[in-house]
Amino acid sequence: MPPPPQLLAGGDHHPSPTSPSSPEYPFFSAHILLPSPGPADLSSPHLPLALAFSFLSHPSPLPRRLLVLLHAAGGRFPAFYHAFSSALLSLPLPLLLPHPLTRLLLAVSELVRAAASGFTPLIVSLLRHIPFPGDTCLLEVLHEHSSFLADEEPQLLASAVFAFLRLLAKNRLTPASRSDECSDCDDCKNAKNLGECRNKLLSFCVSMLRDHTQVCTLIGRDLVRCLHELVLVPEFQELWKDSMLGCAMDICRIGTPVWCTAMAISPEMESQLLFMMNNVKWGAQKRYQLWFARKHLMVPGGEERIPDIVRFICCGYHPTNEVMQSGVIARWAVIGWLLTSCNKSYILANAKLALFYDWLFFDEGEGNVMNIEPAMLLMVNSLSQYTDITNMLLEFLFLLVENYEVRRKGMIAECVKNAFGVLVKKGVVPSLEILTCCEKLSPMLRQKLVVFLSSASPEETEITCGQPIDEVSEAMELKNRVCSN
Repeated sequence: MPPPPQLLAGGDHHPSPTSPSSPEYPFFSAHILLPSPGPADLSSPHLPLALAFSFLSHPSPLPRRLLVLLHAAGGRFPAFYHAFSSALLSLPLPLLLPHPLTRLLLAVSELVRAAASGFTPLIVSLLRHIPFPGDTCLLEVLHEHSSFLADEEPQLLASAVFAFLRLLAKNRLTPASRSDECSDCDDCKNAKNLGECRNKLLSFCVSMLRDHTQVCTLIGRDLVRCLHELVLVPEFQELWKDSMLGCAMDICRIGTPVWCTAMAISPEMESQLLFMMNNVKWGAQKRYQLWFARKHLMVPGGEERIPDIVRFICCGYHPTNEVMQSGVIARWAVIGWLLTSCNKSYILANAKLALFYDWLFFDEGEGNVMNIEPAMLLMVNSLSQYTDITNMLLEFLFLLVENYEVRRKGMIAECVKNAFGVLVKKGVVPSLEILTCCEKLSPMLRQKLVVFLSSASPEETEITCGQPIDEVSEAMELKNRVCSN
């Protein structure tokens, strides 16, 4: 028998498709049993894998009989579509060769067209592995079926919009300059592909935000954060003035759901971050952090992922009490390490905004204290040896209060003040005096914090926070605390 068509890229360290340890082995085994699946095999338990293999490996053009067989099996057996989707989902998508990947996207389009059960997890996985630049087939599938998805799978459509907005915000699709002397080299072709991808992404996101605004609000306040990062893009400037400006603050009152924050990082990054925060003990984290940084941050465009990682840690992962008491590295420590890994000032600013974003709109009745906990613990636990971090974060928080949304400065100040109060009320910190009475902290910041927390009104806060310090507040008369723990 000739060797089977290869589905995955790999070298000598990857097992062959005939090896039981290979992800291709179940497909290859089903292909041996059903080399040319047909109507007589509708009831075969091997049909989902065999048909998936035929879809991915068959040379162009794809025979119509395979499409007919797919929908015949799905119509006769309701569980078939789900089994077929699960088979495709079991493959390591980053390793798929170009031809199988194209066929996979064709299969996804057929599943969406048939409103088949099981296609949603497959598309979500593709969105988190999307092989930009160079392939916009998934974008076209989503655009073609956007009306159906808005009605039947609004969360999926919102996930796609968020994933593509984050891709645009990372500035990873800016076309490279083309040489005047050459137009056929790989660099010039890549520049052309990058430009085409970027234009299609812009068109899709703007179209979805205009036509399906209510669906896009499922993203929550991170939708506004994304659009602020894209404010210099002309298409989004026009969209912001026409549609988003009036409803931005209403959207900011909606918390970002867990499923949304995970869309901006890959499943591999998510699993490795969760491993660190669930299994790595204090004192042993450096080697894991270095390994993670080499794999995900020390690569082109890797540092730009840090704000999204911070958002995932704050909103997408809330450890249980058992985990927090088990001696593993805490979320605030991972975020502190990520902040020190930022070499570019705008990335550091975006990462700090990601850390404090929920503070700006915190509502005790609806907000989750776990979203604001890492920032507070990072400030408190940095006082002893890394006071500069506490000063930096507290100063940035005051800048946000004063400048993030000038017209609603009072509302934001109240939300931040409520956040401080809830953190004490819930026992995250025993008292705010650890900040207000710590001599290691900048005197100006201590003064601002005391005035901010004790102000009778938002107007008093915004006036006093901008005034020079003439004398030490009465709160500074309190007994000085030792800030060494």
